[in-house]
Amino acid sequence: VKWLESFLRSYSGTVIVVSHDRAFMDNMVDRVAEVDNQQVNLYKGNYTAYLRQRAERIERLKQERTKQIEEMKRLEAFVEKFRYKATKARQAQERAAKLEKLKAELVEIPEEKKTVHFNFKQPPRTGDMVVEARGLRKSFGNHHVYDGLDFTMYRGEKVALVGPNGAGKSTLLKMIAGVLEPDAGTIKYGTHVSKTYYAQHQLEELTSGNTVFEEIDHVAPGWTISQVRTLLGAFLFNGDDVDKRVSVLSGGEKSRLALAKMLVAPRPLLCLDEPTNHLDIASADILEQALNAFEGTVLFITHDRHLIRGVANRIVEVKDGRVTNYAGDYDYYLYKSGQLDSEAPKESSLVDEVMGGSGSKAASAMKAVGKAPASGKTGSGNTAGASTSSGAKSQLTAPRGSAPKTKEQKRREAEARNRAYAALKGHRKRIAELDKQMERDNARMAELLELMADPDFYINEDASSDAIAEHAQLKKRIAAAEEEWFVLNEELEAEMEKQKAQA
Repeated sequence: VKWLESFLRSYSGTVIVVSHDRAFMDNMVDRVAEVDNQQVNLYKGNYTAYLRQRAERIERLKQERTKQIEEMKRLEAFVEKFRYKATKARQAQERAAKLEKLKAELVEIPEEKKTVHFNFKQPPRTGDMVVEARGLRKSFGNHHVYDGLDFTMYRGEKVALVGPNGAGKSTLLKMIAGVLEPDAGTIKYGTHVSKTYYAQHQLEELTSGNTVFEEIDHVAPGWTISQVRTLLGAFLFNGDDVDKRVSVLSGGEKSRLALAKMLVAPRPLLCLDEPTNHLDIASADILEQALNAFEGTVLFITHDRHLIRGVANRIVEVKDGRVTNYAGDYDYYLYKSGQLDSEAPKESSLVDEVMGGSGSKAASAMKAVGKAPASGKTGSGNTAGASTSSGAKSQLTAPRGSAPKTKEQKRREAEARNRAYAALKGHRKRIAELDKQMERDNARMAELLELMADPDFYINEDASSDAIAEHAQLKKRIAAAEEEWFVLNEELEAEMEKQKAQA
């Protein structure tokens, strides 16, 4: 993921990405397009900036709506008071018209996301030591994952296992959870410690014929209907959603249901393997809140760096069959392991590396394209004209000490100049046309970009669609014009050199 962030940051093209990974979006994107309530609103900056700007925008809209409503009340009072008085009838009519206009322009406040806070049942209190593993050994055929591993966890710790894929994180988690036996060594659990293991296979253990409500109700004896619905509401199952059959749920919905089922009566030790897979941001937030409120002990694996930052109070790095303990949060781990800078990738030359280095044909082609004009103001006509006049002057000036030219020589030179001018006249005319076209197109492009940078512009779907389509057409036309301009200038210079050599 970090490599992908770095590559995309240095990529010269345009990227549109759909992601639930907030750390990835914070490190990579510079615009956020929020799709909500049948509208698209654009925000400048990364995901964190979007959250701040969205909150500020909603606050501004609320203030504007409040002012509009106050003005509407004032106008209504005036109309009601004076509509039947002859001396004030015209003013009343004017204010009535203004009132109707205000009603039509009344600001709509984006629907705020419903958040349900649920007090999850806390597990029985355990002894201070929760897990103590000594001398663990585990191999799969000739592949030795661990040999003599020691690992300990204490009550209240929320430990994130990090490290490269294939390092053995899931193997360690499964051994601690009791779903995988070590080849050698011992695992001792503390007083009153029982454990729950959550992984993607938990989704398969849901009963497909049950409704969402029934799936929770079966594991929550003694709960009222209201309590079950409140728990399901906390995991975004609202209204008729609770009557859906498990068999028709999406992957994200099944993940939310399995997590809710696990937290009905959580055990003191939770072992979670990629719990946010298939979860959207709102669902991941609910899980984060639940784990933070959980008073037991948590051991988890996730690629969601936001979840690690929000929950973990201890990081254990698994690498090369060894574990390294970092008694702090995720940023402390990044700092101590020398990875802090990698969370905000620098500008890199990954594109050049992927394309074969700066000396590759692709890189050379990119440099060649860089010669094309960026706008209509090229100045190419002046350059060509200077070359032509300079060449004509050198042809008309006889070498010092040579014999004077005859009338026939002068006639032939004049004919050669006329042929050269006729041959290149079409090129010069077309280059001048392209200069003017690109100047107009670039000016229009600047206008469109300014329009498209305003989030309110997208409220009118027809107008914004037309502008986006025009922007795409202009982009193609400018690129084609620049390419033609480049080719014509190359041919112009080559023909001039040819005529000069013949003369």
